[in-house]
Amino acid sequence: MGEEVRFSPFTCATIQHERTSMLTLIVWWTGIFLETIILAQAIRGKSFGKYPLFYTYIATVLGADVVLYIALRMLPLWYRMAYWNAQIITLAVGCGVILEIIRQVLSPHPGPARFAKRAAAIVFGAIFAVFFLHSVFMREWMPAENSADLERDLRMAQALALFVVVFLIFYYRIAIGRNMKGMIVGFGLYVAVSLISLTLRLFVGIQFSPAWKVIQTTSYLMALFIWVVALWSYEPNPVVEPLVEANQDALARRTRAMLDRVLTHSKRTTRS
Repeated sequence: MGEEVRFSPFTCATIQHERTSMLTLIVWWTGIFLETIILAQAIRGKSFGKYPLFYTYIATVLGADVVLYIALRMLPLWYRMAYWNAQIITLAVGCGVILEIIRQVLSPHPGPARFAKRAAAIVFGAIFAVFFLHSVFMREWMPAENSADLERDLRMAQALALFVVVFLIFYYRIAIGRNMKGMIVGFGLYVAVSLISLTLRLFVGIQFSPAWKVIQTTSYLMALFIWVVALWSYEPNPVVEPLVEANQDALARRTRAMLDRVLTHSKRTTRS
C-alpha cells in the first residue's frame, strides 16, 4: 500500500500503485485544464469583472492546484504544510461564490438581499470562529488529524447559506440567467455531495475513505463541466423593476421570519 496524497482541496485520491497514480494525475490535470478554460473564457468574453468573486475563487483553486503539484514533485517535505494552507485559503475564498450569488440575484430586491447577506455573514463567521477556537484553545487538536470533521462542518455551513439563497429565489420567484443558474447548480452540487460523502464517512468509518475521495473528486469535476457550459458566454439576469417600499418592508419581514426558522432548525440539527 502506498502513501495517501491529497492533490488539492478538491481533487484528492490515494496512490496505491502505478496505475492508480497515473489515473490520479489525469484527474488532477483535467481539473487544471477545466479551470484554465473557465478563466480564459472569462477574460476573452470580458466577464471576469461581472462575477469577480466567483472567478477569483476559480483562480485561487487553479493556483492551489499548480502550487501543490509543484510541491509534490519538487518539494515533497513541504507538501503537507502547503496542502493545509491551500485548504484554508480556498475554503475562505469559496465563501465568495455564495456572496457573488447573493449580489447578482438579489440586487434588485434590497430587503431580501440585506437579510441574505446577514445570514451569510453569520454562517461564514461561524466557520472561521470554529476553526480559530479549535486552533487556539485545543492544543491537541490538529487540522491534519481532524480533516474530515472540520471539512464536514464547513460544508454544512456553506450548504445552509446556499439553501437560504435558493429558498429566496423560489419564494420570491426571482428570474435568473444562465450564468447564475450554472453557478448555483455547480456549487450546490459540489457542496451537497461533499457533505453527504463526509457524513457517510463519519458513520461507515475509514473503510469508506476510497469511495469518499472518488465521490468528492467526481463532484468537483462535474461542477467544473457545468461552469464551463453555463459561463461560456456572459448572460446577465433578466432586468426587473425594484419593488415599491411598502412591498420591500413586507418582504423584509417575511425574510426575517424565514431566516429565523432556518437558523433555529440548524441549531437543533447541530445539537442532535
